[in-house]
Amino acid sequence: MRRLLLAAALPVLAGAACDAGHGAGASPFPDGGRFLAERVAGRTTTLVNSPAWATYCPADSQLVIVTLGPTWSGGLALRTVPPLSAPRDFQVQLALGDIGTATAAFRAPAAGGARVGVGGTVRVAVTTVVSGRFDVAIPDSGRSHVSIRGTLSRIPFSVLPAATCSPP
Repeated sequence: MRRLLLAAALPVLAGAACDAGHGAGASPFPDGGRFLAERVAGRTTTLVNSPAWATYCPADSQLVIVTLGPTWSGGLALRTVPPLSAPRDFQVQLALGDIGTATAAFRAPAAGGARVGVGGTVRVAVTTVVSGRFDVAIPDSGRSHVSIRGTLSRIPFSVLPAATCSPP
């Protein structure tokens, strides 16, 4: 199970956790799309509100959305087949499953490891851009969970060549 979790989270964490070569506050992502994530537990705290980028791999039907903020990074991976002209709900779980599932990870560089979503939903429409909202349950201290809620606004995405994707 741990291996499946890591396999599902790696594409998200690899893109979201690495910003080498970029100056403070600089983003490797083109202008246009935004990824907003807020921690909701008693009070609401903005974790990240930054440009984002998405890639789609047709070989494994995986859409990966990542953002790098000054203090937090985050990402979502969804198993889907675009376009989705009408919004569609994806169920968040520890590892990607069939079409209609998603996984999420958020990371504060100072905190070390990422926090991976254990439940919730992602609702998106995918046309020439990705737009939607999410509400993800993340383990917090002890056995409690907090909610990470946010929006995806007009995030551009590119389709990866089949040779760069891993088959399912």
